[in-house]
Amino acid sequence: MEFGNPIFLWGLLAVPLPILLHLFFKRRKAKVAFSTLQFFHQRKRYLAHRRRLREILLLTLRTLALLCLVLALSRMLFQSMPYGLSAKTNAVIVLDDTLSMDRKIGSGATAFELATQKAGEVLDTLAEGDGAALVLLSGRPGLAMTRKRQLVRQRLENARVTGATGSYSAALKQAVSALATEGNPNREIFVLSDFQKNQAPSKPVELDAVKGLRIYFLPVNGTVENLSVDDLKLSSRPQMVNKHLAIPYRVRNSGETDRETTVTLLIGSETCNTVTLSVPAGQTAEGRFDYVPDRAGFLGGTVRLTDSHLALDNSRTFAVNVCENIRVLLLESDLLSRIRPFHFLKVAIDPSEGEALNGIQTEQGFVQELAPKELEKHHVIAMADPQPLSAQTATLLTRYMANGGTVLVFAGANVNEKTFAAFEDTRLQHLFGAKQQAEFGGLQFKGPLSALNALLQMDLLKWQRIHKLSPSPSATVLAESHGHTVMAEEKIGAGSLIACAFSCRRDYCNWPELKSFPIAMIHLLTYAAHDPQQNAGVSCGNLVRFAALSPSDTQIVLRHSDGTSSQIPVEKGEAVFADTWQPGILTAERAAPRCVAINPVPAESDLACLSSGKMTGLVNASVTVLKTDAGVESQIRAYRQGSDLTGLFLFLALVLLLLELFVGNTYWLAGMNAARYAGKEKTT
Repeated sequence: MEFGNPIFLWGLLAVPLPILLHLFFKRRKAKVAFSTLQFFHQRKRYLAHRRRLREILLLTLRTLALLCLVLALSRMLFQSMPYGLSAKTNAVIVLDDTLSMDRKIGSGATAFELATQKAGEVLDTLAEGDGAALVLLSGRPGLAMTRKRQLVRQRLENARVTGATGSYSAALKQAVSALATEGNPNREIFVLSDFQKNQAPSKPVELDAVKGLRIYFLPVNGTVENLSVDDLKLSSRPQMVNKHLAIPYRVRNSGETDRETTVTLLIGSETCNTVTLSVPAGQTAEGRFDYVPDRAGFLGGTVRLTDSHLALDNSRTFAVNVCENIRVLLLESDLLSRIRPFHFLKVAIDPSEGEALNGIQTEQGFVQELAPKELEKHHVIAMADPQPLSAQTATLLTRYMANGGTVLVFAGANVNEKTFAAFEDTRLQHLFGAKQQAEFGGLQFKGPLSALNALLQMDLLKWQRIHKLSPSPSATVLAESHGHTVMAEEKIGAGSLIACAFSCRRDYCNWPELKSFPIAMIHLLTYAAHDPQQNAGVSCGNLVRFAALSPSDTQIVLRHSDGTSSQIPVEKGEAVFADTWQPGILTAERAAPRCVAINPVPAESDLACLSSGKMTGLVNASVTVLKTDAGVESQIRAYRQGSDLTGLFLFLALVLLLLELFVGNTYWLAGMNAARYAGKEKTT
């Protein structure tokens, strides 16, 4: 309970006045001496009790009437939750800055522009000494609790819609944490959002434990019509100069009416192709652009459509690394050995130095000299009879595979269960088993390499020994021989590790001497070749990890296609970039990956909103829903004041006075009748 005019509470001192007057004017008994009582008439005792009850009733009615009058004058207010009108307030504004807030509303503005305007009106309701904080639904840094409301206004003016999605659960928990940092007793959370369906938590956010918290929802809705470009599914295979680059695209219509649009391919800023596309309501339409790169290097492009309802998802960017040939790095382990473990493999796939006759260019190196700069240039890393790898090498190779690269390992005399013990992935630790004798022949290709069975005659292949492979249940078996797994592929992140149970020399089998060996190895390396740069794409709001190409680098310079640039520090050879809120292409200097395509979250393009019942069910606490088409300031002030009980108490006072008048008149008439009756008897 609160009071709008507490000065009138001094009137409570007058409430006992009827009691005091009653006690002051109460008739006192007097003793009178009579010689005889024979001339007195006996009266019924219950009449005295009735008079006493009427006096108590009149006294109660007058006292309650005064009390109701005082409470009415003091403007008694009822609050459903504790709220001090004279105390300071802390308010947290949770602003939805996700992609869907870029939708158009009836006025032609965006939902985000209306939300920021309403957030400014919320700030107008705060007085000097009140605190305010800003939490952005996407997870982008907002503003901690401050009494300088102008800082919050500036942050609102500079805020932009991101291409990311959001989490109500995380945002509300952050808002509660912000309220806990200040001591003002009145605490409020304002959520300004379109309440997108895909952002709703699986269960209500627990906020019951926060005492005295008032939660306001302000839904900002707009059109549900929207066209968007879904993810571009470009091949992760190495892209070659003067060879067709296929760019498949898919346009989705998440609205309720059939739409027609134009789809354009841009390479850099140059328009290369444009097509017209019809997309039925609620469905998708697919197409493909073909482009032939004429030079090596990084190629950045965009697939763009025309749609006026939501701008941020009208484009999808991509970045590919165009090269001359498939590049393979042949890594040896023993610096002092005179045996060249890759002799037969190199003759098979790249016989003429520097000519890349089979479209494969090899380069040799040593495991001990492996560095991020070397990994960044090659599509496949081949290892023959590796010795136990160090933790540093295992970390480099794991990062390389996670980004989309492939590691091809041939067994040998030095390979055992300790060879890959430094890897954190247990699948790789136990992949190679013991070496065993083999007295069988032939080979059967499986899965992606099964087409080789019709091309090659493998009956002449004779095994002398073979390593036992123990692939995981999720691995892909590429070749078998008499029930023994000979080749297996383990997926590691976006890349993979292909294990061969044989060496690429003649100590395990006679295959390097057969004509089928070069053909099989060319197909194997072509299948294994994946460009990590082709997998370097993230959705807005996700982290991007860069590997420094030099151990001496302490910072990495990044440039965004919108013209902004930034520097991020390098720790332990890696730098993490978190400011991925705007779509575009991010280019790094002296780091891998070199180019990263940042695109909006596809789920945000479906502009479906929660109904009012499900919207208030986001939290397990009482929620007040404000109206968007009315002034926010007046609504908030009304809810802060609570229910005004002035009219109720005035009505009660009037009723009590009428009852007092009725009972008083009845009592007076009864007294007059009693007096008349006594006079008549006396006359008689």
